[in-house]
Amino acid sequence: MSSSTPPPPPQQAHPTRRTVLASAAGLVLAGPLAAACGGADSGAPEPGGTLVVNATQGQLVRNFNPFAPQPLHPTHGLLYEPLFHFNAAKAGEVHHWLGTGYTWADGGRKLTVALRRGVKWSDGKPFTAEDAAYTFQIAKDNKELNQYAYPLDTITAPDDHTLVLTFTESAYTKEYFLLGKSKMLPKHIWAKIPDAKKKTETNPDPVATGPWKVKFVKGTTMELTARDDYYVPGLPHFKTIRYVSFSGNNAFLAQVAKGRIDWAGGFIPDIKKNYLDKDPGFALVDVPMSVAFLVPCAARGVTADVNVRKAISAALDRAFMSKSVYGGYAPPTNPMALLLPNFHNVLDPTLKDATFETGRAAVAKHLRAAGYTRSSGGWTKDGRKLSLSLTLVSGWTDYVSVGQMVEQQLKKAGIGLEIKAVSVAQFTDAQATGRFELLLSNYGYTPDPRAYYDQLLNSAIAPAIGKSTNVGNYGRYHNPTVDKALAAIAATTDLARQKPHYATIQREFIRDMPLIPLFEQQNEIEFNGNHVTGYPTRQNLYAGPAIWLDPDGGWVAARIRPAKPAAPAKPAKSAPSAKPAE
Repeated sequence: MSSSTPPPPPQQAHPTRRTVLASAAGLVLAGPLAAACGGADSGAPEPGGTLVVNATQGQLVRNFNPFAPQPLHPTHGLLYEPLFHFNAAKAGEVHHWLGTGYTWADGGRKLTVALRRGVKWSDGKPFTAEDAAYTFQIAKDNKELNQYAYPLDTITAPDDHTLVLTFTESAYTKEYFLLGKSKMLPKHIWAKIPDAKKKTETNPDPVATGPWKVKFVKGTTMELTARDDYYVPGLPHFKTIRYVSFSGNNAFLAQVAKGRIDWAGGFIPDIKKNYLDKDPGFALVDVPMSVAFLVPCAARGVTADVNVRKAISAALDRAFMSKSVYGGYAPPTNPMALLLPNFHNVLDPTLKDATFETGRAAVAKHLRAAGYTRSSGGWTKDGRKLSLSLTLVSGWTDYVSVGQMVEQQLKKAGIGLEIKAVSVAQFTDAQATGRFELLLSNYGYTPDPRAYYDQLLNSAIAPAIGKSTNVGNYGRYHNPTVDKALAAIAATTDLARQKPHYATIQREFIRDMPLIPLFEQQNEIEFNGNHVTGYPTRQNLYAGPAIWLDPDGGWVAARIRPAKPAAPAKPAKSAPSAKPAE
């Protein structure tokens, strides 16, 4: 339900599913991943045809560096692959990728991973445990490149297909990031790049393990071509993936409605009329996977004051936004920003009926507590009027509409707001560096509540303002109580022992309002069923369905198939000639 690329984004069946079950007692080993996993057909013919997908906005820059703030979408999942696929759409479902099993030991301080055999980098060299070890060594040796704040201690590769990581503290909370988000890098390539350039190198010709190679990047078009030596027989099913970039949602809508995009992700107003009713082959997969937020900078400026954040929240009419922009289609969220029902098992039962504090009286209470005085022109402090800026992406028309409503609602409460509509690149840079007062964005896309709150709130992953991150906690929020609770959750896999700490985080979220939740973010992903089949559906969500989703987009891209053309109609048999009248 949102825009063309995350963090704000822009869509049906499958047979068997292989699931890795991680055991704390012993390493779970499994055979090679069958080509049938997650929707692909074993013994499939050679790949053929072109899959057309939408990318982001504007001109495409040939950047495939997984450490960069703005790498092109195929970087994560289509080219560089993680060890396992943690299904973003189904909590607890994990598939083999470059790994075939893993186990924790020593109370979360030791992780052993079995690696797949027979994998080659796209330059023909073998993928081994030495490459995996080097990938994590980069994180250990370079704090700026340790994007998920791994507490790494030792990194070893006892043989070509075994990786052993130890940690200075329990790292259970990092499981999803370690195994499902960190992309394996070829040591023979990346060891040649100086550490100082590892984040800035554009890596225009990536050497990776994924099923695709980069063919070209030109203007607003990019093409990938399928490898003929991918380690999963029968994958991928398409010979070519063509990415097309648009100037905004309106340009995207014109093309997707004509059936020129096979796999899309963009906001379409009145989607039934403007898309689904135009062709019986058009399909929508719509799964709530994130929460839309106003993200305040919590480290400096007026939004560093919790009472200002609470006043902003109290001034908002979320139901009106949802009804006006999305036809009421965006489900309500909660003041804990907890993704429900997916994370219901960690909900503090005392907060199950929690609602947002709203109304003019609540706004006034919080602003007076922050030292503001009401005047005819609004709220002032030290002679300065309370006025904020909201950064959003200019081409994401639904978010532009939401931003305008926020502006109107805050104005009624006496709070000024200036909307800064910028390009995707400018938005991403502002978010990554923390140079903003308020952002309009959305976060989630994880099957693990540990990872969800860790991304939103962990102060360890938030660098100083001006330093870049593409992981989370973009508002640079710091709360020792929350950090302590996250560490306690990381120290055990026992849900009963974790729950009190989740409750602490939820209560602190309500008390501090580090982000201002708006509504659950529907994940509108469109598929042209005339051209493609084998994509995730609500009945079989074998992965998150978005092309831009890291790394689920890569998992789906390898398994989606060309639709079989309809069989030509058989010519009707000629009716017997009528007997001439006598």
